[in-house]
Formats: sequence, C-alpha cells, structure tokens
Amino acid sequence: MNDMIDWSTIHQAYVYGFSYRKFLILKKFIPNIKLKRVAKLSEIPMQSVIIVWGMVPLTGFEEKHCTLVRVEDGFLRSIGLGAALTQPVSWVFDDCGMYFNTQQVSRLEKILNGSLWSRELLTRAAQIQTDLIQNKLSKYNLLNVQVDFPDISDRKKILVIGQVEGDASLEYGSPVIKKNIELLETVYKANSQDYILYRPHPDVVSGWRADSLAYDQASLLCNKISTEGSILDWIEWADEIHVMTSLTGFEALIRGKDVYCYGLPFYSGWGLTRDYIESPRLKRTLTLLELIAGTLIIYPSYKSIITNKSVMDYTVEDAIMELSMMKPKKESLLMSMLKPFLKRK
Repeated sequence: MNDMIDWSTIHQAYVYGFSYRKFLILKKFIPNIKLKRVAKLSEIPMQSVIIVWGMVPLTGFEEKHCTLVRVEDGFLRSIGLGAALTQPVSWVFDDCGMYFNTQQVSRLEKILNGSLWSRELLTRAAQIQTDLIQNKLSKYNLLNVQVDFPDISDRKKILVIGQVEGDASLEYGSPVIKKNIELLETVYKANSQDYILYRPHPDVVSGWRADSLAYDQASLLCNKISTEGSILDWIEWADEIHVMTSLTGFEALIRGKDVYCYGLPFYSGWGLTRDYIESPRLKRTLTLLELIAGTLIIYPSYKSIITNKSVMDYTVEDAIMELSMMKPKKESLLMSMLKPFLKRK
C-alpha cells in the first residue's frame, strides 16, 4: 500500500539522541537489527542507517549521506505519562520527516494523501473507533478522577487545551500561535459570550514541565480552569475543542466533536477540522475512518509491554485490549510515594 520502512533489509543501524532507557526500548521494537548507540555524529560512517529520537538536530551532519529514521511516541502510548518514564505500547518510525513537523512531508502525510482505502481497512477503523470510545482510551490513560462538570445549557461549551510550551510539536507545527496565553486570548476574543474551560497539559499539572501561563492570567480569559478529571470526559462535556497542535484534537474528532486548530497538527487540513492556518501543502479530503486507518493502523508500530509477541504480530487492536486491561482504578502506592521525588521543576 505504501513504501514503508522495510526493516528486513536493514542489518545495522546507528542510534543517536536516545537515552539509554529509550535505547533499550528501541531494541524491543526492532530486535533483529544490530544497533549501536553513539554520542557523536562523527562516529557514524557515511551510507549508514541512523535512528534519531524526535527532532534531535543533526548539526553539521550531511543527512543526504545516510538513511535517516526519526522516532517518536505513538498516538496510543501507555498507562501514564511518558515524562513519568512509563513503558510505551507504540512508537512511530518515520523515514521522511516527523508527523508534527509541517516544514517537510512526513511518512504519515504520504500515507494519508496516497493510500487506497480498502473496505476491510475501513471496517477495522470503525471498530477501532468504537473500541476507543467504549474503553475510554486516550494517549496516556491517566487515573480517572470523578469531577463535577459545569451545567451549562444557555451557552456554547468550549474546551481549550494547553500544551507544553517549547515542545517540538509547537516549534515545528504551530507557526503563528505557540504559547498557551496566545491560544486563550485568541479563543476568548472570538467567543467571549460562550463558556470557556481551560485545560492545562498533564505534564504541567504534574510538575514535570514548566508553563509561562499563570492560572491568575488564564482565569481572566476563561470561566474555569480544569486540572482534574479524564480528558475524555471533558471532551464529551464540550461542544467544541480548541487546540494548537494537541493530540486531544484527534481524540475529540474520534468522538465526533467540532475541533478548531490554531496550529497545523497532523489531523488538520483534511476537511475534518476548522483551521486557523491553511496547510502549506495540498491535502485531499478524508473521511474520519480514513484518518483513523492511516494514523492508528498503518503508521505506528505496536509492541506489547506484557508479552514477547513480535511487533509484526502485534496490532493496534492488541494494544487497545492490553491498555484496557491495564487501566488503573486508583494510583499505586509506589507511584504516590515516588512522585514528589520524580517531579522536575
């Protein structure tokens, strides 16, 4: 269907920009390839395969002399935040660019623009959509804390999603609005008569990452700030979801919500979202099932964190089942004890 990476033709690769922990995870995703982790680009011979984490820069390195594969977390990742060192159930391997980097075409964009969607694939996508909704699965699947939702019937309910400022998805995917205060100001200016709820990023709420937006600033531009409760429950509560590039927008599309994008996330520009910025490249119109098929079935690689099942035999359906079984009903005693020592300011 698409010219994906053929790992069977690769025997050795050099790994750059990976922590040792991520390197060990990489070996599980591609166990049949000899991997050498290097600290300096000068250690990599020309004509090599190089695997790089995210958008780690290759300053002074001639990319054209190697086969470059960039790696990032998948869209259905884990039980708990990646910043908390939880094990991922999916990664994406992109030999064209990276899905959040709008400055060049990614493998995902090529898939979405060029695939011929079979009835079987779209049937799978429809079932995946149903399973994600019924099992209340998101990227991180955090502990679900019950909260009281504002009972609003006379105004539109708008959910504004904060992100980690300085994150690569904003740097490479949101050319106009890059800060949470800018997003809130823009939404408020156009919707001041509606009910606006602001949701900070969970990494910020948990103390893993910093945010330039203070809550007293945010409170002037919204009716409520929510730091608790499942993001999926807040999506269900809202009429509209407003994002820069957050994956929450994709999760909201899956649940049939109107999504407004102020950056250029991978799911924008296909006719499914209301876009503040026009896509820099021509994109065809997709159905939601086609977007789900390309994004969740074809593009990522999935690896069980429970069994030794190979990546080739482990599907998104397997990952959904595994994450559903692992979803916590309450925070573990160990994590509650370690959390104050793990947080980064």
